[in-house]
Amino acid sequence: MKLHVPANFIGYGMFALAAMVALSYHVKQQAAETRWYKLTPLWVLGVVLCFVPIVFRKSPLEAGGSNYWMGYLLVAGLIAGGILLGRKHIAARLPSLEVLDDVMYKAIAVGFAFFTIATVLGALWAAEAWGGYWSWDPKETWALIVWLNYAAWLHMRLMKGLRGAVAAWWALVGLLVTTFAFLGVNMFLSGLHSYGTL
Repeated sequence: MKLHVPANFIGYGMFALAAMVALSYHVKQQAAETRWYKLTPLWVLGVVLCFVPIVFRKSPLEAGGSNYWMGYLLVAGLIAGGILLGRKHIAARLPSLEVLDDVMYKAIAVGFAFFTIATVLGALWAAEAWGGYWSWDPKETWALIVWLNYAAWLHMRLMKGLRGAVAAWWALVGLLVTTFAFLGVNMFLSGLHSYGTL
């Protein structure tokens, strides 16, 4: 029985929550900023949203042709513009930077604990199913990369006092790594965990 899957989903979910709190941290921190280059975390979100369809697109005819792209770009622009233009109003409703930083840390700590449990249980399941605990399958390798990323984040937090904008940026980048491990590996790499197409 695949007991590692629910623990894995909790871990991924907590890492996603940490990234959303990290984005909130940047919104709160830069609420009064007027220089566009200082608003990098906010407009980067819009750019990333615009490029997400490249990962999930099918042929232009299946995806609805140019209407699909225009609709997606419009939604991405509205989200990014809403954050950029409404950041003062959003920031006023957010808790303090210290609270956001603490929630981000706790989300990553809980996610890391569940992800560690999932990795151990996954190795036990693999030994039973495939005869070995670890096979350097792309999914396993990327799970290790995710684990090492958040282990390093927690280490820097606990040993070096990593906090603030750098920790928030790292959590946002961590979400990209986690997303690739969760979806990208299945879509672009083949191995023991390739069960079908998305």
